[in-house]
Amino acid sequence: MLPWADASLPFILAASVVFIPGLLIGSAGGATGWHRWALAAPVTFTVAGVSAIAYEVVGIPFTAASFGAAAAALSVVTWLVARLLRRRFTADVAPSSQPARQRPARTMLFATAAGLIIPVVMISYRLLRGIGSPTAIAQLFDNVFHLNAVALIAASGKGSSLTLGNLTEASRGFYPAGFHDVVAVVMGLGVTDVSIALNVVSITMASLVWPISFMFLATRIFGSRAQVVIAAGLSAWLFAAFPYRLFSFGVLYPFMAGLTMLPVLIALVIEFFGRKAPRRAARPATTTCIVAAAPGIALTHPSVVVAALVLATPFVVSATARAVRPGPGEDRDRLSLILGGAYVAGTIISFAVIRPPLSTAPWDPTQSPREAAGAIVLMSPGTSLIGWVLIPLAAVGLVVAIRRPGRHGAILASAAIGSILYFASAAMWHPLVRDLLVGVWYRDTERVSALFAIACLPLIVLGTLTLIDVTSRLVLRAVPRATARTGLVAAVIIVGMVIVVIGQRGALAQAGSWLSQSFGQAGAQPLLTDNERALLDEVPDFVPQDEVVVGDAATGASLTPAFSDREALTPHIFGARSDEEELLIERWRRAGVDPQVCEVIDDLKAYWALDFGTDGVLLGNERPDPYGLQRLDDAPGIAEVARVGDAVLYEAVACR
Repeated sequence: MLPWADASLPFILAASVVFIPGLLIGSAGGATGWHRWALAAPVTFTVAGVSAIAYEVVGIPFTAASFGAAAAALSVVTWLVARLLRRRFTADVAPSSQPARQRPARTMLFATAAGLIIPVVMISYRLLRGIGSPTAIAQLFDNVFHLNAVALIAASGKGSSLTLGNLTEASRGFYPAGFHDVVAVVMGLGVTDVSIALNVVSITMASLVWPISFMFLATRIFGSRAQVVIAAGLSAWLFAAFPYRLFSFGVLYPFMAGLTMLPVLIALVIEFFGRKAPRRAARPATTTCIVAAAPGIALTHPSVVVAALVLATPFVVSATARAVRPGPGEDRDRLSLILGGAYVAGTIISFAVIRPPLSTAPWDPTQSPREAAGAIVLMSPGTSLIGWVLIPLAAVGLVVAIRRPGRHGAILASAAIGSILYFASAAMWHPLVRDLLVGVWYRDTERVSALFAIACLPLIVLGTLTLIDVTSRLVLRAVPRATARTGLVAAVIIVGMVIVVIGQRGALAQAGSWLSQSFGQAGAQPLLTDNERALLDEVPDFVPQDEVVVGDAATGASLTPAFSDREALTPHIFGARSDEEELLIERWRRAGVDPQVCEVIDDLKAYWALDFGTDGVLLGNERPDPYGLQRLDDAPGIAEVARVGDAVLYEAVACR
């Protein structure tokens, strides 16, 4: 297996693609500090997703070069517009009255670096160890689509979310392709192995974008203080349900990538409805940030935007309530009241309308009501093991929030929403209520477990901050000569060490085991064995560039776009098929005895078939029956061309 050290350049390229376009555009627009860094990834995804749609409409290929051109053009336009607006709105303001930009204090810079390093190291270590190798693939159902989608976008230059569908002409339709577009750009920069490109981008999103996004949210809730960013960093890696589980179930790359950016939307909504005068004055700028970030997240996974709307609602309601009942010396803010009401109404409508068809949501409850309630209390959604460090942190945060509802009520309400959604998905059998509450997320407990984790994390941060504050006081009491800063540093170190040590136990260990199993390290390779992958590498030696390979997608035999640069008849397990495609799936083996089959083979140039056996990622009635691809070894007019172990490439010689 390829060692991770050999993937250093792909990681650098992935981080560059994810951050640099958004950083350039944000900086051109005047973004600074947390806004510049937190908005970088969402803005990059907006550029990728929107430009891929626009390029396909006008007939320009979506490539690394065209993506870079779009990012550069938007940077220039943003700079010109921002400069014009600054001149327009600051021309009549005396220079002495204009606020000067302040450089962050050295303490804050150090705290930010420390707070970021902790989750980057913890998350990336667990993912690198669980995945095993840069070339490893998740041996899971959805990965057939993800691998082929990225490869096809990179090869064809067509990455529009409006037409990607299930990767065939017959299935053209909407599928959020933002994540796949970004990975395709990385491939266009020289990372030719789709599995490496997919791994480095997904790990970058989970271990770097996610901590930055969550730390940004924490500063909007608790203020920009050193202990806040460190507490957020200490908390961001503790839940097994997110981000780790989404690598070992599905595999849910787009949903995972969208969730890494979800805190940015919540943070911007909190900023928009902030009661402080500077925040209200900055509403146009905050609106611009939302407009720049939301399309990229929506084109990565629309349900993430709905989740952001729902989880931000308690903060909006809290701000609106303060607008209705202003404090001493404050005026009633009627505009905030109107905007808050409009937000809640819009969220309800979005929650009711933006949801997938239930035919694509087959998941039933996975726990009894008692088990689901226990998982909520023990902070262990989707796993039987306990998150030992999360329980006391959540308990402390809960006590503080209950004692100070005016200050922390929104945090408590957000955690309550996450808990209700988890209980509905995991244990509620009433179909109408369950569909209403969690149908947006396919009624899937694993997806909702990730939402539960994100919804509860502000409560965890509150508990961490409280423990840091209490520990600091104890240090100052034990060492009277110590300064307040010394006490705070000591408290952060003590609390941080306890969290890091205890946090490794329980559910996170199970998350690592799930990762290893899903990426084939435990011996099982249901999607693609080593022999099958070796044969895919040999396919270009036999199959001409313009011809098509037939194969049972559930066994990995349709991964020729990803690993062989050859078209597959069925690049995904499910999806709309043309009549000709259906005929070959059912009757390809009859090429030597059925003239109609040869006619279709000639029309589609589908002269080749891969036989990877019958073991795959789907079993039983869920799996389409590729009868026409079975028992090819004794089919008349079919010849074996290449073999690696039990994996075989056949040619329909009768149709030549």
